[in-house]
Order: sequence, then C-alpha cells, then structure tokens
Amino acid sequence: MSKISDSINYKNIVCPFCSLHCDDIDLDINDNKIHIKSDISASCKEKFEKNNSPTINKVSPMVNGKASNFSNALKKAKQIVKNSNESVILNASSDVSIAREMLTTSSKINSIYDHVNSGTFLKNLSIYQRKGFMCTSLSEIKNKSDVIVLFSNSILKKYPRLITRILAPENSFSINPKKKEIYIIGNKKNNVKDSSIKDSRITYIDFNNKDIPKLLDCLTEKVNRSKLSNKIFNNLAKSIDDSKYLSMIWGTSEFMKLNSCDEIINHISDYVLSINETSRAACLTLAGNEGDVSSIQTSGWLTGFPSRIKFTGNYFEYDRDLYNTESLIESNNIDLAIYINAISNKKLYLNKKNKNIVIGHPSTKFNIQPHVFLPCGIPGIDYKGLIFRTDNVVSLPLSSIKIPTYRSVQEILRGITSL
Repeated sequence: MSKISDSINYKNIVCPFCSLHCDDIDLDINDNKIHIKSDISASCKEKFEKNNSPTINKVSPMVNGKASNFSNALKKAKQIVKNSNESVILNASSDVSIAREMLTTSSKINSIYDHVNSGTFLKNLSIYQRKGFMCTSLSEIKNKSDVIVLFSNSILKKYPRLITRILAPENSFSINPKKKEIYIIGNKKNNVKDSSIKDSRITYIDFNNKDIPKLLDCLTEKVNRSKLSNKIFNNLAKSIDDSKYLSMIWGTSEFMKLNSCDEIINHISDYVLSINETSRAACLTLAGNEGDVSSIQTSGWLTGFPSRIKFTGNYFEYDRDLYNTESLIESNNIDLAIYINAISNKKLYLNKKNKNIVIGHPSTKFNIQPHVFLPCGIPGIDYKGLIFRTDNVVSLPLSSIKIPTYRSVQEILRGITSL
C-alpha cells in the first residue's frame, strides 16, 4: 500500500470528483488513511476515502484481460498504436494538464481527439453560436439570485452539495439568503431522496421535463396561464414575476434521450432572454463530472475548437459531424480507441470490434476487457493539477495528498509515443 506522510493536515483543498469542485475540503492523513474533517455528504467523503484503500493501491496493468507488469503493458500499447491506421483518443475524465498531453499525443500519432460527453456540451454550444446565451456563474447564483429554478431528475445525486453550497447557502454577500426561493422541477421522488434536506426555501415540483417548453409558454403567456391550475405552478409564476434575479439551471445530459432536447434548451434560453427585457435573468448549464469543461477550455485555447478534432502532423481540422467518435466507433471506421479516464471510475463501454487501450483510474470498470489497461495516478489525490469548474469561470488547483502509487497519465502517454 502506498505510504502517506504521517499526521498531515490539509485545509481548503479542491475536490476533483464533481464539477462543482468545492474548494473547502479539510482532511487529515493518519495511520496511512484519508480522513475527511469537513461537514460534507457521505458520498463526497467516500470518493476521497476510497482513493487510498488497499484494493485501489494493488491494481496491476492488464494485457488482454490478464495481469501484467507495467513494462510489458506499455510495450504492448506501443505496438498497438504503431500498427493502427485510424485511431481516436477519448477524454473520459481529466484535468487541464492531462488534456494538453492528450492533444499533443493526438498530433504525434495522427489521431482524432474527442471527449466522451462532447455530444452533450455541443448541444449547448450550438445555441451559443446561433444566438448567444445569457450565462451566469455559481457565485452569482449563490450571492445574487433571489429566485432559482432547477430542472432535475437526478442532478442532486451527481452534485451532492449543490443545494447547501450554491442554491440555498447559509450566507450570501448581496441578498438575504433566507429570502431565496428555490424551485426544483422534475422527478420529485428522486430529488427529495437525493437532497435529503428539509428547507422551507425549497419547493419540489413533480414534472415531466419533456414538457418544459409547454411550461415556459404558459409562464410567458403564449398560452393561457390558467392552464397552470396547480397552486404550486401559480406560485412559481408569481415568484418569477416578482424576481430581481432569476436563475435557470439544468444539465443537458438529462435531456439527451428526449426528442425535444434542442427545443427544451432553446425554450429556456429564449425565456431567459425575454425576462431580461424588464428584469434580470440568466442560465447555468451543469457540465458532467468527467472534466468536460477542462477539456473544452484546453482544446479551445490550443486549437480554437472544443472537441472532435482530427490531427495530421501539425495540421488539424474540426468537424462536429465527421469526427463524432461515437459514430465512428459504432460504424467501425476506426481500429483503435485510446481512453483516458484519470478521475472518474465510471464504467467505460468499449467496442469489441476495435482495439482498446485504457489509461485510467485504478477502479475503472469496463463492459469488456480492453487490450491494454494501464492504471494511472489521480489528479487531486496522487498528483497536482488544474481543473475548471462547471460554470467555465474559475480554474482551481488540485493538490497531491499522498505518495503516488501509479504513474501519471502524462508519463504513460509519453512512454507510448516515445521511439
């Protein structure tokens, strides 16, 4: 098991696991174990404390599903890359420095760079490009927004401290937090269960979010408001009418399986724009927990494009349709997929018809075994790093809180592409 320096206290470190990236985590290192001291949710504590368990520190590299050593696994990965004709490098979770190394590697091996969640964030980006977007930040919502509408079926499970840290904080700079009004609209059973918070400021509304366009049409009186016969919806309409700063929040991933996904995002955006004619309102889209924003930001400043970029030597081009890696993999138009999954242990779904190399979190799970698996160190646990928050506004430093058990992604990628 990896050693941790005895009796070390860390204060206000950044959590790498959820895209809120809370920066107020206090922890102690005692008896070679991580102990969270901050008053945070059990799921947040678990993510930290599990990352120095005996199990996670004894994961071997794998070749064709069998345990191997690092040298042999790296040699096999180099051979697969060398023999590949058309490859993709998929960012499944990373920080900024790892994303930079992935782009460099893509250039070296003439690969396509993409993020596993690019289909989701490109939905929002297309609206930004066509007509703009009234955006806000987590700090603005916490400190200035008096009425907040969150469209959610399972968002509170993905972001455990969203309510206590952002939506309904105890303290706020510009407004009295006790006067905030928060409406959480969607699967009420899930939302109440996932929040596990009783707060008089919060109203949970059971609603099928495919009907968000209809709801917003009622609120804008494009259809008769009398259709909002439910008292709760009438209260919502009044709160919005009286608001000084309305915030509407959603996670596009929850709409992706709906035929009305584009219509929903367009309606929310248009509604927020209409409110700004007489008052103030803004949107916030919650990114995934797989380093989505760090990938977009890094790719954006290095290439000018968000994702789905094909490299050929020093030349690169962007095409959101042609280089959609999900489609390319499904249609068997590539022979190698390289997945980088440094932070999340979310299950990866690999295609058995192409070669798969995974450089990932030691607890990474798969639907099928990759041809090569190389466990890597975790930014924010094993290595220092930099990561962007979900609102695209702030980049935060990640700490190294233990002696690394595994090599960094950067070192592994450089080893694969070395002569």
